[in-house]
Amino acid sequence: MAILSEIAAEVIKHNVDFFLFGGDLAIGTSDQKELEKQFLTWRKTMQPVFNAAIPVYVVRGNHDAVSYPSCIAAWNNVFKDESMSGGLDYSMPNNGPLGEPNLTYSIAHKNVFILALDELRTAYRSINYVNQSWMDAQLAANTLPHVFAFGHFTAFKMLWDSLGDHPPERELFWTSLEKAGARTYFCGHEHFYNHARADSDGDPNNDLHQYVIGSAGAPEHNWNGTWPYNNGGRTLTKIYHTTRFGYVIVEINDLDVTLTWMERDTNDLKIPGTYSAKDVWSYAVACGDAAHPYPPADFNQDCYVDSSDLAIIANQWLQTGDLSADIAPDDGDRIVNWYDLAVLAENWLECTAPDCY
Repeated sequence: MAILSEIAAEVIKHNVDFFLFGGDLAIGTSDQKELEKQFLTWRKTMQPVFNAAIPVYVVRGNHDAVSYPSCIAAWNNVFKDESMSGGLDYSMPNNGPLGEPNLTYSIAHKNVFILALDELRTAYRSINYVNQSWMDAQLAANTLPHVFAFGHFTAFKMLWDSLGDHPPERELFWTSLEKAGARTYFCGHEHFYNHARADSDGDPNNDLHQYVIGSAGAPEHNWNGTWPYNNGGRTLTKIYHTTRFGYVIVEINDLDVTLTWMERDTNDLKIPGTYSAKDVWSYAVACGDAAHPYPPADFNQDCYVDSSDLAIIANQWLQTGDLSADIAPDDGDRIVNWYDLAVLAENWLECTAPDCY
């Protein structure tokens, strides 16, 4: 727990809003009492973070779910609300799907929406799956501009078992995040740090990135640099890979996001580590992305239908040809007329920009 203890100190030092951990809190055992002890060891190591009133959100890893349902009982006996007995509330948000309390849930914080996904054996399915119907409903109801998801298993297979072992279901999962405008999926399972982007259309500005952050002290895994499975036609590109220990800080300033990998200078546990930035990626939630499409009659593509668009249609009035204001009927009648004006009127003051939510 030496590295986790250092990370806890780093969390407090940075005074973060909250902390996410993607599973494998324990070595694992089928004995419920012993598993509870292992979970308690993890919790005690993180106690300074809890004491600092920094919310800690966790999901299970495969080592945390050796047996079923005793593993869930052990989990719930440790991650529970102890405030009535003078302790702290260690439980997870109680807004998950039926049959997955304290396991799968969502978090809304300021302008950020996060899905915390239990991908182990739940009431929904067996291992390496998410509760897709619940996830879709959550994303459909979300109005916050920043969308993140975290679980335990990689979406694209690298070494060990993965959501990628079930390509049709993985595609539903990944596509739902893409359509919701998410740009990152955080996971663990593999014992290293790997940041990669999954490209489906040649445009790096809309790619969803996979962050594998299995770097909290477990013995490192060796990876050959490939994603050897069905990746849904996407091109996976490595951005950064290391077996050093560390963590990721996510900074959000309005619509701008910066993710920074903080890498420990050595994996020698006998030496106190120092952490420095090694992999930095930034992006902005923008008008016209997957979650904020241009509304009909938004001729100047600012995600607003307003007087600027009316001016464009007036400037092109009764002109023919390939014109931006010729939007009705759908296949284009090559003239800007009353039909196009009707579409603008129907969508007047429609706004899909991130700051409209």
